[in-house]
Amino acid sequence: MLGSENKKRNLISSLVNQHFCIEHATKSSILEILKTSNTEILEFDERFNWDFLSDKSLDNNIKPFMLFDKINEWNYLIWNVWDFEETKQMTLFLSKELNTKVYYFFIDPWIATCRWVLADKGKLLSSYYESHDKILNDECDFEIETAIRNKLKDQGEDEFWEDKFWELYTQLCQSIEILNKEQNILVTKGILS
Repeated sequence: MLGSENKKRNLISSLVNQHFCIEHATKSSILEILKTSNTEILEFDERFNWDFLSDKSLDNNIKPFMLFDKINEWNYLIWNVWDFEETKQMTLFLSKELNTKVYYFFIDPWIATCRWVLADKGKLLSSYYESHDKILNDECDFEIETAIRNKLKDQGEDEFWEDKFWELYTQLCQSIEILNKEQNILVTKGILS
C-alpha cells in the first residue's frame, strides 16, 4: 500500500518540464508582478489536468502558467514557452522585480536538449542552450558552472550535456520533484499576457 501511495504522489518531474525556481519570494508577490488573468487555485493531485499548458487554440501572446505554493525557500513557476530569448527575458524580469535568485531549467533526454538561465537580482549569471550536440547559447561565466565543467574535464570526461545539467541543477536549488513529497499542494493556474 505504501508503494502505491508513493507512486500516486509522483505527479511532477524535472524532466520535460520548463520551470523557474524562485528563491525567497511569496506566491502573492510573484502573481503581483505578472500580468495574469483567468487564475484559479486548485489542489495539485492525480486529477490535475495538464492539457491547458499546451492548448494550441490560444494566441501566441497568451501563455498558460502554473505557480506552486512555496516549499522551504522555493516557489516553482511552470510555463510552456519554447522561445529561449523570451525565457531568458522572463528569468531576468522575475529576478529583478522580486530582487532574488531565479533559475530556469529544462531538460529533455529524448530530444537531447537542455537549457538553463540563471539570474540574481536582475543580473544574468549564465544562460545555456544545447540541443542535438549543438550549443546554441552559452553566455556568461558563472563560477559554479565553470567548476562543474572543470571537474568533468579533470575526470577525463567530455562535457556531456546531461551531466552538466544535473550537477548544476542539484547544486543550485531543490528540485521541483520535492512537490511529490508534499501533501495538499496548491497550485495557481492561469494565463500570462
